[in-house]
Order: sequence, then structure tokens, then C-alpha cells
Amino acid sequence: MELILLSIKPGFGDAILDGRKRAELRRLVNGPITPGDTVVLYLSSPRKAIEGFFKAGRVYIGRRSELMRIASGLGDLGLREGDWSYIDEDRDGMMIIVSEPRRCIKPLTLDQLISMIPGFKPPLSYIRLKPNSDVYWLIFRRCIEPYFRSLWR
Repeated sequence: MELILLSIKPGFGDAILDGRKRAELRRLVNGPITPGDTVVLYLSSPRKAIEGFFKAGRVYIGRRSELMRIASGLGDLGLREGDWSYIDEDRDGMMIIVSEPRRCIKPLTLDQLISMIPGFKPPLSYIRLKPNSDVYWLIFRRCIEPYFRSLWR
């Protein structure tokens, strides 16, 4: 189980965090995301903030036509016709089933990230965060841990 930082447009990120979008499509660029990974959502411009996270459910890998066929048997995933053009037909892509979406109690802005970790840049698509990195622990302590602490009160 890993911590993944994923950049996403605000409209798509909100749809995931509000439960309206139950799957995320990605090109396969940094190896597959695996079931059980925690996927942290960095909402791009104009929001420029980490605003939530979800647990990766089942992850399907394949060409666009194969993923579309699989999706058609999974009910309404909140994917629109235009979303599929993001996945190339001649290369493998991923369809990540969203499980347990959660909003951070307080978003972590890009300015805050840069002030605490000089030189920080959000990924173009997604990256795996290493447990020994400052970014990993900052996101964990400022977003994930407060959410779970709020449940214990």
C-alpha cells in the first residue's frame, strides 16, 4: 500500500470527493496504481491545493476499448463520453475504482507546500510518494491524519 499524489482538474476532483465520479482514468506513466493505495488529490489551477484522498479499489489496465467494455458492466461510474479520449487506444491506460473518498479537513495549498518544502512541484499526472520523504509526511500529517482523528472525537 502506497501514497500516490495525483493531479486532477478541480471539477473532476470535486466529482470524486462528492461521490459523483466513481472511477478515474489515467494514462499508465509511472507504473500502475494498486488496490489499497491511498490516492491524494491535488486539485490544479485555479485551486492549487491538496483537498482530499481516496482508497484505490479495483484497478483495471488495458486499451481504451477494453476499459470501456469493462466500465459498461460496472454501472454508472460517473465517466462521460469525452473522458475516454484521455486514454490512448494504442497504449495501456488505467481505470481506478474510487473507494472511500474523503475531503481533507483543511486543504493544503500549493503556497503552503512550497513554503514548507522549497522547490515542491505537483506532478503532471501522478507520483508515488516515498515514506522517507518530507512531502509524504507533510501530506499525511496535514490531510490524512486529521481526517481520521476527527472520527475519534
